[in-house]
Amino acid sequence: MTANPTLTVDLLHEVLTELGALARAEGKVIEVAIYGGSALMLASNFRVSTRDVDAVADDDGQRVIERLAGLIAARRGWPPDWLNDQVYPFLSELVDGLDNHHRLYRSYPSEHEPGLRVFVPSAEYLLAMKLMAMRIHDLDGSKDREDIRNLLAIVGLETRDEAMVFLEAFYPQARVSLTVVAGLDEMFAKEDTGPKVAAEDGLHVAPQYLGRGRAT
Repeated sequence: MTANPTLTVDLLHEVLTELGALARAEGKVIEVAIYGGSALMLASNFRVSTRDVDAVADDDGQRVIERLAGLIAARRGWPPDWLNDQVYPFLSELVDGLDNHHRLYRSYPSEHEPGLRVFVPSAEYLLAMKLMAMRIHDLDGSKDREDIRNLLAIVGLETRDEAMVFLEAFYPQARVSLTVVAGLDEMFAKEDTGPKVAAEDGLHVAPQYLGRGRAT
């Protein structure tokens, strides 16, 4: 079975442009929210690759973009689920649609001829989703650990208790799993919880997301 491609920022823009062009050719303009590593690649300075695209639209839009993504997969020799909505179980019921905790990132293939309008979540919402999806065995040395650490800095959460209160505000009806609690305990117990983003010169720069830096 063909493995998922390694998507760089440039390749992600390329396939979103292709996806938008296909949608426009069918006379459609689909609004879609992109989450996970793909959202970080578009909106932050601390994620440079991902393995798939977490994308959620309304029911009709989801069917269309997954069908069109299948055409792109066939052209490129990729798995058909390189774009998928597997992030759906981690959406918050309190975030209703794209008007709340989302920002329009850009349109593809262009602003003047859109076929796809891509939204990304706020730093707060993306952090909450990543915390809820956290798996303790994946934390050490993983991209998710770095993502969470940098988002914690941007949002301004400095303790495990602050993170728990923050998380429960997005998921008040959900039971935060013991895995998530253990993951937070482990992250805040270590001395290296500060953000680290490597710049091209080898130094470290402050993490940013949608133009926001570290909360003070």
